[in-house]
Amino acid sequence: MPSTIRSFRLGVFWSLLSALLWSTTFVSGRYLIGRHQVDPVTLSLLRYAVGGVVLLGFGLWRYRQEILAVKIRDILILSALALSGLVGMSVLLFLGQQSTTAINSSLIMQLNPVLMLLLGVFVGERLHWRNATGIMISLTGTLFVIDIIGPRGFALSLGRGSGDFMVLAAATCWAVYSVLNKPAVNRLGGYACTMWAMLAAAAELAAIQGLLPVPIQWPQGAFNWCLILYLAIFPTAVAFFAWCEAMNHINLSLLSVMQYLTPAFTILLAWFFLGEGMTPWQWIGVGIVAAGITLVSTHQTRKIHPTTPAKTPPTATPAVPAKATSQDPLPTQSRS
Repeated sequence: MPSTIRSFRLGVFWSLLSALLWSTTFVSGRYLIGRHQVDPVTLSLLRYAVGGVVLLGFGLWRYRQEILAVKIRDILILSALALSGLVGMSVLLFLGQQSTTAINSSLIMQLNPVLMLLLGVFVGERLHWRNATGIMISLTGTLFVIDIIGPRGFALSLGRGSGDFMVLAAATCWAVYSVLNKPAVNRLGGYACTMWAMLAAAAELAAIQGLLPVPIQWPQGAFNWCLILYLAIFPTAVAFFAWCEAMNHINLSLLSVMQYLTPAFTILLAWFFLGEGMTPWQWIGVGIVAAGITLVSTHQTRKIHPTTPAKTPPTATPAVPAKATSQDPLPTQSRS
C-alpha cells in the first residue's frame, strides 16, 4: 500500500476517533449531571486533573522536548487563558446540562467556529460577507435548535432555555480562549499548550472549591467513578491525542469538516443511552446551522487551500503534533 494512502487512512481513522470520543462527553456529562451524581465544579476538576496527568505522562515520553520548552511566563499566560477557556467552558457546559439535553449541548457547542470568526473582528480580523452571512444563518438555526423559534413562532422563555443559554455561554468562553490562545499555540504547539492549560485549570478549580462557598457533591458508587475516569481519559486526553495524530496525516480543512460528525454521533448515542430525541423543528434548525457552517468553512478552506490538485491524498508529515497556524481551529470540544 502506498505510504500516502496509508497516511491518509490513518488520518481519517484518528479524526473519526476524536469526533466519536468528543461526542461521548455530552452523553456522559448529561448522565452524571442530569441525575445529580456530581456537581459541575467537581466534575470539571476531576476531568482536568486526571486528563492533564495522562497528557503529562504520555507527553514526557513522546513530546518531552516540546513540553519542557515551555517557560514559566508561558505557563502563567496559559493559566490565565485556562480560567476562561477551560474552567468557564466546562463549568458552564455542565451547569447547562442540568436542564438541557446532550443533543442540544452538542449542537450548540458546534457553533464554536462561527463564534471564533465573529470574535476575530474584535482583534482586527476582517469579516468577509460570506462569513457574516454564515454567522447569521447559523445563529438563526440555533434559535430553532433551542426552541426559541418553533411551531408557535418566536417565543423566548429564559426559564425554559436557561440550560441552552449556559451552553451557549460555554461555547463563547471556548471561542474567546481559542482566539486569544492562537499566539501561544503558534509558538509552543497545541499539545504542550493544552496539557499545561489543563493542569492549570485543575488547580484553579481546586482553588474555587476551597475559597468559594460552592456546594461540593462527590460522586458515589463504582459506576459513577468509572464513568468520570472514562470522561477524563478518553474524551479529554485520548481524543486530543487523536486530533494531533490526525493533523499529521490529513489537511486541516478535511479534519475540520470531519469534526462536524460529533453532533451526529451524539444524537445516536444520546438516543440509545439516554432516550433523547429531537422535534421536527429542531431537525430544521440542524439543517440551517449546517448550511451556515458549511458556508463559513467553504470560504475558509478556499483561503487556506486556494489550489488543491484533484484526487491527490495529502503526504505524511513527521509524527510530531503540528503547530497551529492563525487559521487553525483548536480541538474542542473540548473541544468540550
